[in-house]
Amino acid sequence: MNMRIIKIMIPCVLLGACMFGTSKNAKFYTLSATAMQPVSASYAEFVGVNRIQLPKYVDRPQIVTQQKNSAQVNISEYNRWVESPAVLASRVVTEDVSVLLPNAQIKMSLFRGEKFDKTVTVEIIKMDAVLGEQAELAAWCIVKDKAGKIQAREKFEYTLPVGKTYDEFAQSVSQLLAQLSQEIARLLIQP
Repeated sequence: MNMRIIKIMIPCVLLGACMFGTSKNAKFYTLSATAMQPVSASYAEFVGVNRIQLPKYVDRPQIVTQQKNSAQVNISEYNRWVESPAVLASRVVTEDVSVLLPNAQIKMSLFRGEKFDKTVTVEIIKMDAVLGEQAELAAWCIVKDKAGKIQAREKFEYTLPVGKTYDEFAQSVSQLLAQLSQEIARLLIQP
């Protein structure tokens, strides 16, 4: 074969493999508010929820899980969050706290200079799961008054059984965030 023909055929074969090869379709997941019962109907302050901070290794589009009995993590290219996990978590916690404190005004704090009666800051330090085993969430929560004085600071840790699918993982994370939201509501209403 002529070298010139080979030079033309190789890119064509590679292009054909790229165009007609099969690849797995990505699946996208979201989190949802799951809180149902109000904690206090009398609490009526204006509360800002700052964007939740997550560890960098989980704040990515790909869903990250752990290997059982290992330090190894799995980063799934084909199972992804629909948007930033930090934004999803912030939105879910805001919605959950709104349900738990129905007469309060609970809003994500998006702009500097917004004036709230209280501000909630959450740093999630662990959001891990072993599929088919359990999901874990550990977080620090800080509540500040309008003057910026810390009114409460606590660490919370939760675990839940989790199924073997990424959908079940997303549902478990939503439930863990609902448990966290319960604690945030409790911190807000305490004197």
